[in-house]
Amino acid sequence: MTGLPYFGLIVLVAAAGLVLMFASLRKIPLEHRGVLFRFGRLVKELPPGNAWVLPFLDQVMLVDLRERTFALPPDLVLDADKHYAVKGQFTCKVVAAIPAVMAARQAQEDIVVVVADKLLAEIKNMGVAAVRDRPAQAQQWALEALNEQMSRAWQLKFTKIEFTLTPQ
Repeated sequence: MTGLPYFGLIVLVAAAGLVLMFASLRKIPLEHRGVLFRFGRLVKELPPGNAWVLPFLDQVMLVDLRERTFALPPDLVLDADKHYAVKGQFTCKVVAAIPAVMAARQAQEDIVVVVADKLLAEIKNMGVAAVRDRPAQAQQWALEALNEQMSRAWQLKFTKIEFTLTPQ
């Protein structure tokens, strides 16, 4: 009868080990990268596939590397007098996972709001008449300006932007 408590202890330790092992496994999808933080500090980038992490100590943030399309805020207006409403969308993708995560954590801002502010500034620089007369060229200029201004800071590549100005 003395072997039964030891056997129970062995089963309990083995079960706890299995639970700990499954808690340590993270799956990184193919089109994503994982960014590993230990105690809130950056450790490394995790490639697609299975990754082992320390449970309760590590946090993995997934970064989607696919192109994503975002709508501009619905209440976006060009002038303080609300002369023109700006409607549209933009498409971008993350270039480098770690710098993109760090920039987003530092800024604590929504990328859509940041892009909207930059776009309004570019439209003011181009002039409303130029934007209304040559919309395709204005969108190309805005795309180039966003890539120039935001690619380094946010580690994003803007691939497409579409917007229209409508008088209010």
